[in-house]
Amino acid sequence: MQLTYILELLKPTKRKENIFLNNIAEVVKNRQAVAVKLKAGEINLSSADFKELNLPSAVKNQNIREVKALYKQFLKSNSKKENIEFKENQPICYNNQNYKIDHHIISIPLYTNKCKRFAFPVKQAERFEELRQHIDSGCKLGKASLFYKRGKWYFAVTIKIAAKKTSKSNLMGIDIGLRQLAVASIKNPQGKEINRQFHNGKQAGFIRKKYRMLRRKLGQSKKVKAIKKINDKEQRWMTDLNHKISRQLINFAVQKKVGTIIMENLENIRNTTKSLNRADRNIHSWTFYQLQQFIKYKAELAGIKVEYINPKYTSQSCSKCNKIKKSNRKANLYSCECGNHIHADLNASRNIANKYLEQQPA
Repeated sequence: MQLTYILELLKPTKRKENIFLNNIAEVVKNRQAVAVKLKAGEINLSSADFKELNLPSAVKNQNIREVKALYKQFLKSNSKKENIEFKENQPICYNNQNYKIDHHIISIPLYTNKCKRFAFPVKQAERFEELRQHIDSGCKLGKASLFYKRGKWYFAVTIKIAAKKTSKSNLMGIDIGLRQLAVASIKNPQGKEINRQFHNGKQAGFIRKKYRMLRRKLGQSKKVKAIKKINDKEQRWMTDLNHKISRQLINFAVQKKVGTIIMENLENIRNTTKSLNRADRNIHSWTFYQLQQFIKYKAELAGIKVEYINPKYTSQSCSKCNKIKKSNRKANLYSCECGNHIHADLNASRNIANKYLEQQPA
């Protein structure tokens, strides 16, 4: 499997930042020039065809590869535009032979008055340490890119990792929601629950409310840029939280010998968030999807299989007697006539695991 690690660089000096920006401007020209030549039917391109551009040859060649792939997609899309148009802020791309990662330093070629290698320190963060562990274990690095976003510089690195295999037989059903961001029910192959884990959504709810009020206030003043900035800030906070939750869930799954994780198809987002306004619904939909993706890739790294089930009736069914009754769920409590009185989200996570078990051959 392939993973991408986005590493924040320490703030460069003004001189280095100007070099970055000048190289990005040349990348935009280079990519547009490649697209023009491809439209004219010129296919066999090399860095020598773009001598007038102040970029390292390695970057020019990578631009050719990138634009060729994009041009194929452009032709398939049947776009009414005459050609691809590249925006100003393009990444500077490198293949795995043209950059180096040594301890916490990244070394890349850039152009000043000549081609030269520059070294940039990376912010010491958990994600960087995780990448270093993969490199030390012999995993193969792929292409990388340098880019600028919201006043910060980043280096995105792809790496190929061999997925582990596990022979563990326990199951984990995970229900994702608003009040409880994630509830996990672990069952043995016979369907008996052996453990559970809750991830409370109170803190996330407080943050959502804070940003919702800010959006409303800014919306009245029609401050579009400020609203976008608020949305970006909320997304960064939720991304960090989703990383933490997914990591805790997978660590718990490994500890409890889970071989398969089961989640709902994301159709259930429409039902879970139907009472919210459009802006909040979009944020929640994105957050749920992202959390599932984080769980999935971390599970695969740990050798745990991930499966999905139809979410129909998982919140309305009784996990004990299978009776379906919508009114049995009231807020956080699920109460059934059979005597099953249980946290509603735990009931749903049990149903998710049960549905998967029912689908397995006897």
